[in-house]
Amino acid sequence: MADFITSTHRAKWIFTPHELKDKYKVANHRAKQMLEKYGATRVDVDLDGSLAYPELQSDVKENAEKHSRTKPLKIDEEQLLRAFYEFKIQDVCDAFKFPRKIQATALIYFKRFYLQWSVMEHHPKDIMLTCIYTACKAEENHVSAEELGKGIDQDHQVILNNEMIVLQSLGFDLIVYSPYHSIDGFINDMEDFIYSNNGQLQHLKDLHETAKMVADKTMRTEASLLFSPGQLALAALRRANEEYPVVNFERYLNNILSRQHPARPVPELTINKA
Repeated sequence: MADFITSTHRAKWIFTPHELKDKYKVANHRAKQMLEKYGATRVDVDLDGSLAYPELQSDVKENAEKHSRTKPLKIDEEQLLRAFYEFKIQDVCDAFKFPRKIQATALIYFKRFYLQWSVMEHHPKDIMLTCIYTACKAEENHVSAEELGKGIDQDHQVILNNEMIVLQSLGFDLIVYSPYHSIDGFINDMEDFIYSNNGQLQHLKDLHETAKMVADKTMRTEASLLFSPGQLALAALRRANEEYPVVNFERYLNNILSRQHPARPVPELTINKA
């Protein structure tokens, strides 16, 4: 697999908080404009990925009446709706017993999609299913659209119809990085660190499982759009280590930094990293 450092994930899909706010604001504003002009916001998608926007109302009075009945969502209301369906993604993946990497990939796809679109334009339930389906294909754990739709009593054609618009919105950047692989790597690294310092190898299993559960919660936030998977993994391990103390975490971090940059003093590295 390609290295995160040279990946499109790092180059194109890590943002500042200000950049995220701007993207959500643009999508929300576009949907509001559609509602004002057409009296509707939903964008229909065909199997080939072509989009059908609401038709302009010829009757001004009818358009005004529709607008008076339908109120646009605020940006924070859109965020709450996205969060609800991100939780549902994890539920569906658990129901199908998909591995965590599929769950994480589907969540990242879902988040990236709604950097381009408002939930008022594409229903998150439909996009949620399509992101899970696409994640299964990308992670080589193929499940048919029919099987996925049947498993949760949804029309599988919706999944197929939205596949192309999801791929286009992702820029066809399907290789993503989640914190779980990094957590596994840090746990393996801790084995030597603990063996030579604390003799607490038996506690690593609890630490490992707790860190993955912390990462599950983190993946339902905007953190994966703001930080690298390695940073997310270390944050999850630090939090888990508070519950199951295994290492002196600051000492462990300094140990990592000193191995990466042996020619430079650890205090200097720590300051530069802050």
